[in-house]
Amino acid sequence: MNGPLVAAVSFAYLLLLFAIAWVGDRRAEQGRSLIANPATYALSIAVYHTSWTFYGSVGRAAATGIGFLPIYLGPTLMACLWAVLMVKMVRIAKAHRITSIADFIAARYGKSGLIAGLVTVVAVVGIMPYLSLQLKAVSTTFTVLLHWPDLDASPTPVLGDGVLLVAGTLAAFAILFGTRHIDASERHEGMVLAIAFESVAKLVAFMAVGAFITFGLFDGLGDIFGRAATHPNLHRLFTVQNAGAYGDWAAVTLLSMLVVVCLPRQFQVAVVENVDERHVTTSIWLFPLYMLLINLFVLPIAMAGRLDFGDAVNPDIYVLALPLAHGAQSMAMIAFLGGCRRRPAWSSSRPSPCPPWCATTWSCRCCCASAG
Repeated sequence: MNGPLVAAVSFAYLLLLFAIAWVGDRRAEQGRSLIANPATYALSIAVYHTSWTFYGSVGRAAATGIGFLPIYLGPTLMACLWAVLMVKMVRIAKAHRITSIADFIAARYGKSGLIAGLVTVVAVVGIMPYLSLQLKAVSTTFTVLLHWPDLDASPTPVLGDGVLLVAGTLAAFAILFGTRHIDASERHEGMVLAIAFESVAKLVAFMAVGAFITFGLFDGLGDIFGRAATHPNLHRLFTVQNAGAYGDWAAVTLLSMLVVVCLPRQFQVAVVENVDERHVTTSIWLFPLYMLLINLFVLPIAMAGRLDFGDAVNPDIYVLALPLAHGAQSMAMIAFLGGCRRRPAWSSSRPSPCPPWCATTWSCRCCCASAG
């Protein structure tokens, strides 16, 4: 694909997100909030879905069949508890003016500044490799778009690295719509609105690509699964034994249950940015429904990729490779935009209980953004 065209479309999408966030902030300043509805709240929680949803889920399904499901079973089970758990967390956060997961944990121990600082450090250190994976996904998929089918492109010089530009743009986005104020009670309505919009865009993009592959390149689900079931290397993917050990399923499910609440970005959108605790009730069914819809085509895409490419192509890029291999460049571009998840970068890990040297009238804000 044409490099300048890909860059221009990507930049235009980023500008659209900027515009949505700006409108959200402006409407909030006018007292006409655009996020004060349960659907927007539930869609903002869908920030849980990262580039892994687009690429890693398909790659794992191509290797283990239904082995990708525990990542989404955990949040679904946790959502069943939200009527009690999340509502109580929202109430506590509002009562104590809590603005981060660090605040929340520290409040349990007498608003200890030491505990809050420790949680902040753990959160920031823990998300570094996570952020790296997201930026790596942008770099890899950009390379696929520009150089398919030759994926052995020469290394990109530092000053010409598009991913570096993306990271800088996202930093500016976070500063403008996430960290420019120091009011502990503020909400980032523009950022939340942009996240909700992007969740919709991601869902539409993945379902569009999945429908194109399933019904455009093949003759539907029956065709894909029928051919895969008779394939000598793929029929094993239809067995539970190939999906992983029961202990692995239990561990990953439990971990994902905790992640959907405890990751800094998840705590931010689910607890801190909540404008009405009644919205939690809608998220109990709407968030799991979102996860169901966005995973409908994971197995069909994985099987289609294995049937088309065998072991010649990395399964993690099937979502891009299948449209590109069949000349559907516009569909590949849609997949690229949907898979390049822009991460919110609030200072949501900062310890709000101020250190002793801080004036008690000022809400302390650490210089670290917990972008997840």
